[in-house]
Amino acid sequence: MRHRRAGLVAAALAALMLATGCATVPTKGEIRRDSKEGPAAAGGGMVGVKAQSPRRNMNPQAIVNGFVEAMSDFGGYEVAREYLTPEAAAQWKPETRISVYDQSSTKAITPATKNVFRLRAPLVGTIDQRGSWSSAPRTSTVSFDFRVTQVDGQYRVASVPPGVFLGSNQLELRLEPFALYFANRERNMLVPDPIFLPRDLPAGQNATQLIQQLLKGPTSRLGNGAGTAAPPGTQVNVSVPVDNGTATVELSDVANGLSEGDRELLAAQIMWTLRPISTRVKITVGGTKLLGDTSPDTLQFSNFANFDPAVPVPQMKDLYGVSKGKVQRIPLDGSGPIGPSPLDDSALSLYTAESFAVNLRGSDGAIVTTVDGKPSVAVAPLETLDEDDKVDPVRTEGEVLRPSFDNQDNLWIVDRARSSAPRLRVRAKDGKVSDVRVNFLGNTPLSLRMAPDGVRALMVMRDKAGKNFVQTGTVNSNDAKQLQLGQFRKLELSLTDITDATWSQLGVLVAGKPRPDAARELWFVNTDGSQPRLVPGVANNFEAKTLASNSNLDTLPAVKDTDGRMHWQQKDLSWQTLEDPPVVVDPVYPG
Repeated sequence: MRHRRAGLVAAALAALMLATGCATVPTKGEIRRDSKEGPAAAGGGMVGVKAQSPRRNMNPQAIVNGFVEAMSDFGGYEVAREYLTPEAAAQWKPETRISVYDQSSTKAITPATKNVFRLRAPLVGTIDQRGSWSSAPRTSTVSFDFRVTQVDGQYRVASVPPGVFLGSNQLELRLEPFALYFANRERNMLVPDPIFLPRDLPAGQNATQLIQQLLKGPTSRLGNGAGTAAPPGTQVNVSVPVDNGTATVELSDVANGLSEGDRELLAAQIMWTLRPISTRVKITVGGTKLLGDTSPDTLQFSNFANFDPAVPVPQMKDLYGVSKGKVQRIPLDGSGPIGPSPLDDSALSLYTAESFAVNLRGSDGAIVTTVDGKPSVAVAPLETLDEDDKVDPVRTEGEVLRPSFDNQDNLWIVDRARSSAPRLRVRAKDGKVSDVRVNFLGNTPLSLRMAPDGVRALMVMRDKAGKNFVQTGTVNSNDAKQLQLGQFRKLELSLTDITDATWSQLGVLVAGKPRPDAARELWFVNTDGSQPRLVPGVANNFEAKTLASNSNLDTLPAVKDTDGRMHWQQKDLSWQTLEDPPVVVDPVYPG
């Protein structure tokens, strides 16, 4: 059954998720509570075995099973070809794509007719030539007929598969998640672009493949929403060896014409991409050091921490909120009693706030309100420095979603949310407001959260049937150089009654129910929609409704429940409830 297609996701990958900000093993299935059970191998196959050549006089069923097992060994394609007829072996292109299927409920490969064996199973997702994962719609299936014939008295597979078929129980055994890093529009921050590489490769092979993929530019997930400092045609010379913990990247002469700023950006992209393998890298262009003769021979990862996509500034841990229409600060750092304190020094306190957003440095805020009798999003410092300071209003129409800041102090605003044509605009730090082209395909936006890079968007949407779902998107530009939000990817979640979603240090937080009769709880989800799991410490004595979190590693989630009470998670993963005074607070973290 489709709902059982849960693959194993190793706990050891959690640290890698923190380091790379990328999605981990993209398996989907029944919502689970820290279960580490995995499905059995398809067709009686062994788990994680090395490709074995066909034995003499194998029967047709054994030949098909052997071929499927061999094609899952990404270092053994030549062995897999031994199971094919010479004509099929010559035509087979395993690098085309990997189709990951769920083999957990039934035997995936069954006899169809004489000497024809059919693979038919739910399709979990596909991995393209770049290693980029795409979730499959929940009703998708994979179907292929393996036709067997005789060659010199031995059975061989005569039909040519479209790439590789991989059982979901083999996924994390065979593939390992990494992230390529590209530049945001302002070219001062990196954007993770997750890909998968074969597991257990030597460090040098991993490093070589990562840099080769990096120099190709962003994958289709990011489109032109992110860029690279590497000029077109830049290549890595031969390979990227890793000796004694130091990787050596020798770039072709094409990169010689880079400016000083672009050289630093390219170095940052390389350092962050290679971080899971080595934090020390030598980078040369045509035999000379990328960053100039005066730079160190070996670059350290710590020298490029300012490009961190998680924005590890202390203010991102500060919790704010709205209570009775007034903006509040809620100290959780021990600086005072835990409870909402009105921001009376801000010009925002003069207005009734429907919702509230805070920039990532905690210096400015934005509220959905009415200014001079007109619906607006009002922007102002949280601490007014001059008594003449006033709010800067952005006029709005219809229903307005809670705004969202990115790291450049751009404020993203969705209004007309319930209309047939929702509108997305962005207010720059200087106050200039620009339209962002978007087509929600008839779905209704319920929330928008921008990642700090200003490139990736996370949305809760309602479809025409009234069901809520979560999707990600990318801000890119069209041929007319206009900003547009697109590249939508729906997270295929086994959750119902979803009310909110936000970025977190592990990917995405979602408030939803694992089944209609269950309580709405708080779930961690990878950015590709895989591995939904309960946030540790969540108790069933409250039902989550709205969420507050961000990508800072030290930010712990806060929740408003359906009764209006606020809860926040402490470092020991227990939950604290704001009960004194008993006020309703919509919690907000910077972002």
